[in-house]
Amino acid sequence: MCSDPCYTGGGTGGRGMVDVEADKAAILKMIRAETDAWLHRDFEALANCWVHSPQSRRLHAFAAVGVSVDEGWEAIAAHIRNVMARHPEPNAFEGRVRWEGINVVVNGDMGWVTYDQIGLDDATDVKRLLKVVHRDAGAWKIACLSVMQSVAVHSGCPLIEVDAAAQVLWMNQQAQDRIREHAGLVVSGGRLQARQRGSRPALREALRLAFSELGSQVPLNVSGKQDWAVPLGDDDFSVPLFCWVQLEDGKVMVSFDDAETVARRIAGAQAVYGLSPAQARVAALIVEGRELAAAADLLKISINTARTHLQRAFDKTGAHSQPALVRRLLSADAPRR
Repeated sequence: MCSDPCYTGGGTGGRGMVDVEADKAAILKMIRAETDAWLHRDFEALANCWVHSPQSRRLHAFAAVGVSVDEGWEAIAAHIRNVMARHPEPNAFEGRVRWEGINVVVNGDMGWVTYDQIGLDDATDVKRLLKVVHRDAGAWKIACLSVMQSVAVHSGCPLIEVDAAAQVLWMNQQAQDRIREHAGLVVSGGRLQARQRGSRPALREALRLAFSELGSQVPLNVSGKQDWAVPLGDDDFSVPLFCWVQLEDGKVMVSFDDAETVARRIAGAQAVYGLSPAQARVAALIVEGRELAAAADLLKISINTARTHLQRAFDKTGAHSQPALVRRLLSADAPRR
């Protein structure tokens, strides 16, 4: 089950390698027992695997529910009991969960374990775990747990992972299905490129900025998702095309046909340009490629009212055409908190 655990050395108080390997085995046995207890909804067995201290921590970052932090064993225990009460059905480890990339480090009475936990019922259910462990009264127990759900595999839009040279490293199924027919992007020689030559420098610059940020050692701003808008020219109906270079899970990703990012950009543009809610709603439908009459029908307003909202959006953004408005809205950065 364990693939190449490593040992950093030092801090063992003269204890030999045999003891270190025994510690690693004991830690993995405890981690497995804690996971089994969670799956079987056995609170007492799970509690026996934790350090019961005000300094204990449990940190979760899930795509669906965001970030949560439980500080101290009492808060952790209350959270676990609550989840077990709401979802009491027991599960088994075998056939439901697989661990990959297990790495164990031991240093005296402290250690940590990292691994990926994959739900076999759903290949997109990937959680990346870090467990800091402490030898408590001779037994290894968890002092801190960090769980991050892999965001990339849960994306609802086409998503492509690239390296600094734009070589494609991975793409999800949506991207595989749509990239061949996409009007703005193409994969050529294994590299992601803009179809229109004039748009290629913008994509290269966005990738340069993303990789520079990724390697900067500067903590990322967690108040909002980081992305760079890349204009890709217009489609056959003169609708501006965009893709987005994003930082996800410590990787650089490119998304397209990305409704979530478009909605976030329009919300940011609303703040930047001072658009009213009505103006923003009309503008959002224009961004989708709707004709003004169709937008009016969807919003259940008259064409004249829709035209007034659109003209006010033009005035506030300085745009003089619908394609220019789309470019202004999707290129605007929301104010950082």
